[in-house]
Amino acid sequence: MAVPGSDSFLIAERAGRVILVNLNESGQVSSSEPVLDIEKLVGSTEAERGLLGIAIRPDGSELFVSYTSARDGSSQLDSYKLNGTKVVPESVREVLSVPQPFGNHNGGHIAFGPDGFLYLSLGDGGGSGDPDGNAQNRSVLLGKILRLDPDAPQAVAAGNPFVATEGAEPQIWLTGVRNPWQFSFDSATGDLWIGDVGQSQTEEINFLPASQGGGRGANLGWDIYEGTAEFSDPNPSTGASSAGPFTQPILSYSHDEGCSVTGGVVYRGKKIPSLQGSYLYSDFCNPELQSLRLDSNQNPTAQSLGIELQSTVSFFEDSSREVYVIGIDNGVFKIIDHE
Repeated sequence: MAVPGSDSFLIAERAGRVILVNLNESGQVSSSEPVLDIEKLVGSTEAERGLLGIAIRPDGSELFVSYTSARDGSSQLDSYKLNGTKVVPESVREVLSVPQPFGNHNGGHIAFGPDGFLYLSLGDGGGSGDPDGNAQNRSVLLGKILRLDPDAPQAVAAGNPFVATEGAEPQIWLTGVRNPWQFSFDSATGDLWIGDVGQSQTEEINFLPASQGGGRGANLGWDIYEGTAEFSDPNPSTGASSAGPFTQPILSYSHDEGCSVTGGVVYRGKKIPSLQGSYLYSDFCNPELQSLRLDSNQNPTAQSLGIELQSTVSFFEDSSREVYVIGIDNGVFKIIDHE
């Protein structure tokens, strides 16, 4: 992710290190150095555990880290004060901790929204088919996108949709996700985009326009739906159950085309005019990077970028809104105009 006001960016390593990468005037890497090491706090990277997300407060004052805890496998959100690009390790504070029943479907991506609040994605807790019915249960945080105020009691952001709903967790922004990886906000419009990994049939991308609330209180359907189809084996929720109507994905595709969507970003840079306004994304099992464009009626058209990268896990923007993509075994690559 980009460091505000600079040509540097931070990369999170799954084992627990955060690396500062500095670029020179020509955009080449001039230096890199670790600025934080929480490997002892992270512990295991088995299943889908590890350091899963980082975000810098828009004013540059704090670094937030999202990881699974070596202590008990819980999803942990901590913050550290920043002095420029230097992390102050002794300033660590816990923002939120969420128990996890299994090692997979942790989600864990974090990003600040255009409203200044911190958003956190949490998967349904793992196991096949959401066995505990978490995604449709508002009394647990699993299977949700959370909207957080890191400075407020219990990190509850003002204006969250279920603050006054009996039995519901007040941090919830939207419900009904399986394993959201990853989400982003369009830097020009504030629209929320989510890539949600499917079970055995379908991958999906969700589009939640800022003009329609940006997903506030939405139910994206899992585990009642997988993509646009009814899920074959839903598990009943206990507690404060969610309810329809369900928000359908803007795009879904079968496992003939991939196996695990990697949500990306909307291109708002200046160097590739043909991609302006397109949502860039990929799939862990399909090396072709994809673009998705919406027409004036929000009808989607997806096409290959003609670029291949094996096992993509993340997209991010630099300070100029140019886009980078990360392959889990291949490194970090900048998307450029190759025509």
